[in-house]
Amino acid sequence: KKNYRFLGEHLPGVKVHYAVKANPDRRLVEALAENGACFDVASDGEMLELAAMGVAPDRIIYANPVKTAGGLAAARQTGVYKFTFDSEHEVGRIAAAVPGGTVLLRIKVDNPQALVDLNKKFGAQPDDALRLLRLARAAGLDAAGLCFHVGSQSTSARAYSEAISVCRRLFDAAAADGFSLRCLDIGGGFPIPTPQENIDVAAMLAEIRQSLAEHFPAVEIWSEPGRFICGTAVNLLTRVIG
Repeated sequence: KKNYRFLGEHLPGVKVHYAVKANPDRRLVEALAENGACFDVASDGEMLELAAMGVAPDRIIYANPVKTAGGLAAARQTGVYKFTFDSEHEVGRIAAAVPGGTVLLRIKVDNPQALVDLNKKFGAQPDDALRLLRLARAAGLDAAGLCFHVGSQSTSARAYSEAISVCRRLFDAAAADGFSLRCLDIGGGFPIPTPQENIDVAAMLAEIRQSLAEHFPAVEIWSEPGRFICGTAVNLLTRVIG
């Protein structure tokens, strides 16, 4: 709860979606739900668990770039209608499972300094963004915005600022093409302390906040932190045998 409130204080107005895959322990998820958090899910099991807990579907985004048939069926069953995508293949699958669903296009960004550089596998090239948004629109989906993820345990605001700048350019290009994009999801990747370093996260978030204010003053902003929320909230106890 402290970590969730910290993000609310330093990124005011940003809608926090806890990445359930980081730690799906029910007590942790319940505490966040009670404090108003939204949720980023990556599987059918996560959606069904949140539904069983009474979390409203409009507080959930199915943010796995590659969705299973079971996951899409669970989204339809539970009423989840917000998705991310990064390929032509996903457009048709989402449109068939949840007609008229709301989608955010995931953009590939460059951040080799991240502990886990997710952009090696996920994200559309910026030059391909308009084509994919047009395909989503033609399939009857609500193309609502863009998203990115700079990678896990990112220790600098630079990658966020650069990605925000790229997305601003794409928002403007989309507007010229008749789109009314209204949402930007800045992903997660906010760092937690390690034995080797203690990052000034408040200063890092201040830089991100300034970049958002400069480029997206009137757009709904989402985030998807996982590790940052749960990484310092638990301890692992184990026995060393040999």
